[in-house]
This record gives sequence, structure tokens and C-alpha cells, in this order.
Amino acid sequence: MEKRNTGAGRSPRALILKLYDGAIDSIVIVLVLVMLVTLGFATYEVLLNVIRLVPTFGTVGVGEPQFRELVGNVLNVFIMIELFSTFVVYVRTHRIRLSILTDVTIVFLLRELLIKVYAQSWDAGQLYTLAVVLLILIVARTILARLPPTDRSRDA
Repeated sequence: MEKRNTGAGRSPRALILKLYDGAIDSIVIVLVLVMLVTLGFATYEVLLNVIRLVPTFGTVGVGEPQFRELVGNVLNVFIMIELFSTFVVYVRTHRIRLSILTDVTIVFLLRELLIKVYAQSWDAGQLYTLAVVLLILIVARTILARLPPTDRSRDA
């Protein structure tokens, strides 16, 4: 049986847990703001890349490094959006869903795969490894979508 601190009306454990929850909430909110600023800078970088490419549109091929940089930056923005959504979901629900983290990892692997294929600088072993890991993650994501958690304390 837990002893209660009758003078303060709360146990020291409850106060510590409340302080912990408040600290975590504050840190995550600051991280969300940092992610928002980072997303803004990344979007700005993509726009600058597009502006730099407009004058050379007819003379520079799609396989040139400038276009590869643009493709990489656009894919980076998508990864940041997925990470940002993870933090926003945590702020709203106080849970990190495994399905969202799986989505972020899938987007990251797709980015790596697309950059390697687009740059035509791949090793067959690397591509096969990325493809197998991607397939495993997609299967895991499908399972997570079909079997939602029944217990609120579990992540899924």
C-alpha cells in the first residue's frame, strides 16, 4: 500500500512524474519548433535550386549534378515532413506510433534508393540490400495497419 503525503496532498512520486511529463512536453514542443524552422529552410533551399536551374533549363540535362541535388533536396523535405508529423502526433497523443516511424524509415530508404538509381552510382549489392530492407519494412507496415494495438500502453 502506498503512503500518501497528507501535508502536500500528493506523493513525491506523483510530483516527480508530473515534473518529468512537463519537462518532456517542453522539450518536444521546442523540437517541433526547431523542426518547423528546419523545414522552412529546406523548402527555401529547394526554391533556390529551382530558381538557379530555370535559366539553364534548355542546356543542362536531367542527369546533371544540379538536378540530382534538387531531387535529393526535395526528398529531404519529404523526410522532414514525416519526422515532423511524428513529433506532432507525440504532442497530441503522448505516444510515438511505430507505424509512423516505419513510414519515416520507408521514405528515407526510398530516398536513398532513388538517389542511387537517379545518379546511376549504385552497387548491385547495395541496391539489393536496400530493396530487401524496404520490402521487410513495407510488410511490417502492412501488418501494423491490419493489427492495431488493443492496449493503449503499446505502440503500433
